[in-house]
Amino acid sequence: MFETFSNEKPVNPNYHIISAREPMGIVAEQYRKLRTNIEYSNLDNPVKIMNLTSSSQGEGKTVTALNLATVYAQGETKTLIIDLDLRRPKIHRAFNISNTKGIVDIVLKAEEVENVIHQSSEFLHVLPAGAKVPFPAEFLMSRKLKTFIQSLRKSYDKIIIDTPPLTAVTDASLVTSFVDGTIMVIASRQTKLDVAESVVKTLKENHANIIGAVMTRVRRKDHRYMNYYYQYD
Repeated sequence: MFETFSNEKPVNPNYHIISAREPMGIVAEQYRKLRTNIEYSNLDNPVKIMNLTSSSQGEGKTVTALNLATVYAQGETKTLIIDLDLRRPKIHRAFNISNTKGIVDIVLKAEEVENVIHQSSEFLHVLPAGAKVPFPAEFLMSRKLKTFIQSLRKSYDKIIIDTPPLTAVTDASLVTSFVDGTIMVIASRQTKLDVAESVVKTLKENHANIIGAVMTRVRRKDHRYMNYYYQYD
């Protein structure tokens, strides 16, 4: 367990940050295994900044990002989780924080970083999406955003970015240009094989470094683990 500050933000019970609620549970252990797999995915070029995407809504992408960030922080790794799902931001709700200001305001409105990033615990910081932008794709392609993301490398050990599903918009593929690795989230009995293959093809066409996939909602009878199964290529 990590030591938390007195101003720690309570998590929203509607979001399944089970790694925070039950850090010694079997599901939290699977997220720690995911963390280990990421660390060993490329020993020569460690993955410091990663984004998570999926093929469609409701596959557990945001929940996976939240829990992964949590287990990194529990391991005393200074971690930042960023919400770049600009069309449907959700990260702020999980931590019961305001979305009035976020990464958009830092990049476009020169808001001070320390006034926008929220501290959830000693090792976990949260950067919400912030103000709406009329053309999210253009924002994600901007040099200003890339420069800002790269500047965060000096302040954090791990940066986890939540991005939209790829079948809805191309936003996630744009983010791959400034991250070290991309993780696909696939829901058992929900994600269609042809759709997943199309998403992987799109990512590869954008030269994404796909470091692996996370399968969610696997039933107990399908695997000896209760809720989650992780597989890496």
